[in-house]
Amino acid sequence: MHADIDRAIRAVRAARDFAWSWTVADLPVFATAVGWTLVDFDREYPRFITDLAVNRPDTPVSIAVPPSPFPPGQLNRIGFNVTDVVLDDPEVKTAVDEAFDELVHQLFQTVRQRPTHSWTTPTRGLYWEFPHLVLEVTASSRKVGVSLINPAYLRWNEEIAEIARQEEEDD
Repeated sequence: MHADIDRAIRAVRAARDFAWSWTVADLPVFATAVGWTLVDFDREYPRFITDLAVNRPDTPVSIAVPPSPFPPGQLNRIGFNVTDVVLDDPEVKTAVDEAFDELVHQLFQTVRQRPTHSWTTPTRGLYWEFPHLVLEVTASSRKVGVSLINPAYLRWNEEIAEIARQEEEDD
């Protein structure tokens, strides 16, 4: 399994410094800033081909569509793989954990702040909240990934999760 932590860190730096409007208009400008290729821009679900040296360099872009509470065309999330994606190989878990630990170590040095939130199940992950960006890093049994998240989208998801928790407690 291969990990491309250096290019992932460069993409994170660019995302942190990017002037996000969180609309589809950001996509071509961000692609240029990180050196990625934007494909299917004129379709409902555009995507990037990253410059990361991994077996799945393509990355989906999550965009609000009706009946979302957000305006059509709002960007919700951009996720990309930092490692190869390896299916059906239980021995890859150690390599995934090592890549996650190294990426998080370098991110601590890059962003110079503690994460806002972390978890260990069902995946391992953490995220940092910045004024115009939420940076999430996750590790599953198959890969390590990074997501660039619209803060409004994260808050909305957290509200839904809280409502679900309250309903579960009420039952």
